[in-house]
Amino acid sequence: MRITTAILLALVPIPAAADAAPACRAVTAKVAMTAGGPADQRVAGTLCLPRGRATTVQLLVPGGFYGQGYWRTRGDRQRPSYVETMTAAGYATLAIDRLGTGASSHPPSTRFTQDTHQNVIRRLIRQLREGRLGGGRFAKVVLVGHSLGSTLARTVAAAHPAEVDGVILTGESSVPNEAAFEQMGAGIYRAADDPRFAGRGLDDGYLTTRPGLRATWFYHRPDADPEVIAADEATKTTDVFPPGDSYTPPSINKDIRAPVLIVNGEHDKLLAGATSSAALHAQEAPYYRAELETVVVPGTGHVLNGHRTAPRWFAQAREWADRHVGGAAR
Repeated sequence: MRITTAILLALVPIPAAADAAPACRAVTAKVAMTAGGPADQRVAGTLCLPRGRATTVQLLVPGGFYGQGYWRTRGDRQRPSYVETMTAAGYATLAIDRLGTGASSHPPSTRFTQDTHQNVIRRLIRQLREGRLGGGRFAKVVLVGHSLGSTLARTVAAAHPAEVDGVILTGESSVPNEAAFEQMGAGIYRAADDPRFAGRGLDDGYLTTRPGLRATWFYHRPDADPEVIAADEATKTTDVFPPGDSYTPPSINKDIRAPVLIVNGEHDKLLAGATSSAALHAQEAPYYRAELETVVVPGTGHVLNGHRTAPRWFAQAREWADRHVGGAAR
């Protein structure tokens, strides 16, 4: 399956009300693109801390062509974002821009390997546990991904199970809609050909989405705010997918030891198969030995955080984290 099967997303932040905003600060982490390689790249992120001392941090990994702002998006602009929900519940969060996106380093695309993003995530996990990014040392790390970010999260959790205490996967399943990905691929082109990124010196390995792609493929419009969709389009970013990179097969999931929560939208055009929570569990359970829970959010497309229904899954994820991971500040 070609990399287009893993081209997935995140969104733009909408400013929170002052009384709801967590204590956040920008962080920069030095990372290496290969295991054992030089730490000559920088990953930008935002670390948000709750009141009190949290011992659990959620590492938030966005999908393709988007950055850390996805996790601060308010699909319902009157209610808290994912970051606000989790910090209010006592969890720390670190939302990142992956290499090649947002404010992180944009190295030559030829330096990316199939394991680059996984290597970076592992390094961030270590830095969080060692207290090198602020907020003290965290005893537990939960990986939270969306789409491509979910693929990366479960790949790391399967390859290094002792390093991960919980996994939340959204916008991804064992049954991607391959026909939809093929069609969507026509809406992806060189970043250098896009007015937003022209003149930045990005090589031909840097890609982005054509105008209008997000609204077409990532939303169930009856349950999405047009202003959120417009903000998504206005804040798109670049991304890099190494040659030969692919969707990681679900067979690796049996190596995950940490509890897993899978959350998908009922109207996700990029996924085939289950359209109810029970059906999703039946579909995914054969691939897991770890404790598994599943949620299908009604009235929701691929960009879960960008829909008015988002607070529903935020609450379910918070409750799941309390039961299966713990470590929230009290």
